[in-house]
Amino acid sequence: MDGHPEIVVDLAAITANAAALAAHVGGTQLMAVVKSDGYGHGMIPAAQAAVAGGARWLGVTHLAEAIALRDAGLTQRVLCLTAVADAPHEDAISRDVDLTAGSVALVSQIAAAARRAGRPALVHLKADTGMCRGGATAAEWPALLQAARAAEAAGELRITGIWSHLACADMPGHPSVDAQLSVFRAAIEQAEQAGARPEVRHLANTPATLTLPQTWFDLVRTGGGIV
Repeated sequence: MDGHPEIVVDLAAITANAAALAAHVGGTQLMAVVKSDGYGHGMIPAAQAAVAGGARWLGVTHLAEAIALRDAGLTQRVLCLTAVADAPHEDAISRDVDLTAGSVALVSQIAAAARRAGRPALVHLKADTGMCRGGATAAEWPALLQAARAAEAAGELRITGIWSHLACADMPGHPSVDAQLSVFRAAIEQAEQAGARPEVRHLANTPATLTLPQTWFDLVRTGGGIV
């Protein structure tokens, strides 16, 4: 031994975890969240291992992470979960990275970047259903939908997803879960009434994926449950 610290990562275990979760949710799609360098396990190898286990989506928090996944040859859908103003959206759009928008201002910025990129942006609209960590509140949601639908009609973006995040899914029986689920369903209904046809609707994190099938919708997001 040379005295240097070393971590040995079992990539086969990551693949097995992803496969087990994919089987658990059946026809619902699985996203492997590999933010923060794959939770310290190495983002690229962790992502590759999760994909081998059946993950059809990858999730990150920074656009640089999404672009690094593309540079590594990963062609799966990649969603940047953080909505950041003045980020390099044009680069992400050109690499087919799905973006998050939770405000009218951000929709406008992404639409402008799409015009520069010469192709529509792939956008997931984020609803704040009660966690208060980004996204449009119920009062702000109609304006966000209107802005996004106008940009979609102009060919500047496609509404590919609608999502939110559960605050207390790891606390069995917590009343906030049902409350957030109700708000999320209302947001989806309003979006559909406005003409939005998202490919995926997603709310469940790892605890919800394991124990709350009513929150699965079209896609579940798992990070710690895989890596």
